[in-house]
Amino acid sequence: MLELLILYILNKYDCTIYKIQKLIEEMFFIFSCPSLGAINPALKRLESLGCVEFESTVSDGGKLSKTYKLTPFGLKYLKETVSNFDFKNQAHMINNAKVCISISDILDEKDREKFVLSATSKLKILKKDIENKLNNPYIIYTNIQKEVFLSAIKDIDNLIMVVE
Repeated sequence: MLELLILYILNKYDCTIYKIQKLIEEMFFIFSCPSLGAINPALKRLESLGCVEFESTVSDGGKLSKTYKLTPFGLKYLKETVSNFDFKNQAHMINNAKVCISISDILDEKDREKFVLSATSKLKILKKDIENKLNNPYIIYTNIQKEVFLSAIKDIDNLIMVVE
């Protein structure tokens, strides 16, 4: 998910690694607050894929600085990854869906429709799975666990409303 956030930021701005970190913290604080130690390897992976490139400059004080920018392939990769995002991991599905929904403004109308259909379908499946587990007489949940699951169902319903 961090790589998608980086690509989304670089779609809007050419940035140093420090600026990327600050923008992610400002724009996506509820989803991610990555360290430079997490952003740097993600940038290297994206660079090796051809999604980002950088320009090195030396400041007046002699410090080397890299300014990253999104490549045309990076934009295509970002759009395809968001529109075809596979919400496989149920443990992270709600948060990942929130991230993808919040950056889905980069999609054109056709890809957005595809994304909405896919996301709502997968969220409805997750909701049904949660409901089935809550209604399973062989699994005993505490009241707090039930409330958390019911809260997740409300989150899913809200996400579906946001996307549609």
